[in-house]
Amino acid sequence: MTEVWQVLYVKNPGVIGVRPTASAREAARIMLETGVDCVVVEQPPDVVGVFTAHDMVRRVVAAGRDPGSTMLAEVMTSSPVTCGPKDDVRRCVRLMAEHRIGHLVVMDRAGLRGVVSLKDLVGR
Repeated sequence: MTEVWQVLYVKNPGVIGVRPTASAREAARIMLETGVDCVVVEQPPDVVGVFTAHDMVRRVVAAGRDPGSTMLAEVMTSSPVTCGPKDDVRRCVRLMAEHRIGHLVVMDRAGLRGVVSLKDLVGR
């Protein structure tokens, strides 16, 4: 049984965090520069949402919004689905399918531990 912490260990558990007041354009630039397709929206110490490349296309570009003036608080996915570092990868894949999402925020009692994508999990 593979656990989420093992996936994070291999993939580099670094998380890109942005504020809810950041613009969608800024988030897109950060994702492009860091090679990720999901940023965690934080209002420290809390995780308040996630914003993905898919959100950018669907909620900003296709909706005709200006990426430079659209704040993440307006277009992020609030209350993201989470898992724990000791959760089984198969359970997480089922959870992602159930919620029709591509990323899970990994949390434990101490806080944010990382983000895993479906690609991270099925590549195991």
